Amino acid sequence: MKQRTANQKRLLLIAFAALALLLGLLIWQGVRRGDAARVGIPHSAVASGAAMLLQSPAAQYSCAVGSTAQVLAAALEKGDLDAALLPAQLASGIDGVEIRAVVGYAPLVILSEQPEINRLDDLAGCTLTLDEGLQNTPEDRALRALLDAAEVRCTLVYGASGDPFACSLDAAAKLNTPIRFSLSKAWRQSLGSLPPAGLCLAVRQDYLAQAGTDFDAFERALKSAMAYGADKRKKTVAMAAAAGLAPDEDTADRLYPFCDFVYLTGAEMRAALQAGQGISIRN
Repeated sequence: MKQRTANQKRLLLIAFAALALLLGLLIWQGVRRGDAARVGIPHSAVASGAAMLLQSPAAQYSCAVGSTAQVLAAALEKGDLDAALLPAQLASGIDGVEIRAVVGYAPLVILSEQPEINRLDDLAGCTLTLDEGLQNTPEDRALRALLDAAEVRCTLVYGASGDPFACSLDAAAKLNTPIRFSLSKAWRQSLGSLPPAGLCLAVRQDYLAQAGTDFDAFERALKSAMAYGADKRKKTVAMAAAAGLAPDEDTADRLYPFCDFVYLTGAEMRAALQAGQGISIRN
């Protein structure tokens, strides 16, 4: 009788240990996917807020700089990346991808040698040349919507140069003309609302379905990096140049005031995605 009781206790202990081991494995699999999230960052000054992630590797994610947003989008669609920082319009057109956050506004800036041009109203009555590469882009439509809403009347033409001149932040990096203001700043000043979205965090939905908390860690890190970028100009400029997001520190510093270091989710994200662009939002 005593021997039977002892055997039963041993069996119960073994069963309990096996159950605990199984439960531990299930919990571990739910917490970690096992592979670091593969995240692409465009070779662009507008991604300067993410520079810190390139300088501080983590077990939960691996960040790499891609040549262009189009190359990253193709890698994301193919499954070679789990997530990427992409322009909103580009990200919204990829099937099976979810926009998780807006990390920058439309990267359009106004350049001019004329010191009296410092805000949107100063463009009234002038001929504003838009970089010919902007034609029919979200930035083009957003600028036209802003000028119309603010009732600023000016003539818009497309060309390779002009004064004043509207172009992307990356195009401005290659020019010596002073940057007077950004579209995002003019939007806030004139309309008092969130500017149109630019750079977004786009993630494959199949990856999210089985990523566990690995991707939560990346999202927290990206949000912290954006806050750090907004607060630490000198260090952010140095990291952006070191990562190749800007040609050199002087250029990175010149562009810094016109970069948007934000991290928008939820209702704010949706407002930015819809502002002036008509971008469809996937639920």
